[in-house]
Amino acid sequence: MSVIAAYNFCNKDFEAFLAGAAAAGFENVALGFYPGYLDLPLENLSAAQKEGFESALVGHGLKLIAVYAPSNLQQEGGLDLLRRKLDGAASLGVSLVDTGAVHWPQEASDQQRQAIVQGWVESIRAAGDHAASLGITIALETHGGYTGDTPACLRAMDEIAHAHVRIAFDCANYRYYSGADPHERLDELAPFVAHTHYKDHRGAQGNPDFPRLGEGEVGYETLLPKLKALGYQGPHTLERAPGDTPEQVNDTLRYSYAYLVEHLR
Repeated sequence: MSVIAAYNFCNKDFEAFLAGAAAAGFENVALGFYPGYLDLPLENLSAAQKEGFESALVGHGLKLIAVYAPSNLQQEGGLDLLRRKLDGAASLGVSLVDTGAVHWPQEASDQQRQAIVQGWVESIRAAGDHAASLGITIALETHGGYTGDTPACLRAMDEIAHAHVRIAFDCANYRYYSGADPHERLDELAPFVAHTHYKDHRGAQGNPDFPRLGEGEVGYETLLPKLKALGYQGPHTLERAPGDTPEQVNDTLRYSYAYLVEHLR
């Protein structure tokens, strides 16, 4: 059976997110340890902090299946920070950690870009070694650039060549950041996908219009069954729940859970 989850990026009010997700039918959640959403240091959780949010999860009957742990490996100390965040994730019993990929300045020459990528690849491999020792897989967000579309992701997987570094496939981000088609070469990409992040998208590249699932142009009605048919067994995680009021957000959570269940049968 498909694992269906919701990210706390659906609602900045953490307690309201947990209550809304549980009421919508979700049994699994992913948590972004990110300012404005869950303001806790994953790399240095106190016993009281850990007990507090774990109790909240249990109280709503929710299981934690992934975390978002940002760390800029291009900055000094970035690798050490990611290692400590991986340790924090392991202490929570999580085996899947999302994080960002490499970026380069727009004005960078090909030679400069290659040097930036080479250094970052060495760092993510080292992080992958640490993740492997903890039983964790790192999933790289598809936020344009190095992981902006399927050809780029396949190239990244070839360059990184690490069994514990995979892709967090965000179909709408393909369109938003790169103007790319998330259906392109999906059969080739699927074996490298460890996590999926779902929101819909309308319009051209850069258009910040992210409606409810099925109301945009990603084409989830065909993409979801195809992912399943290709053997993808990781979590299917809702990333956004559009709404202008708490009631609308919770209504979107209910709608989205039903939509995912219907299309992942």
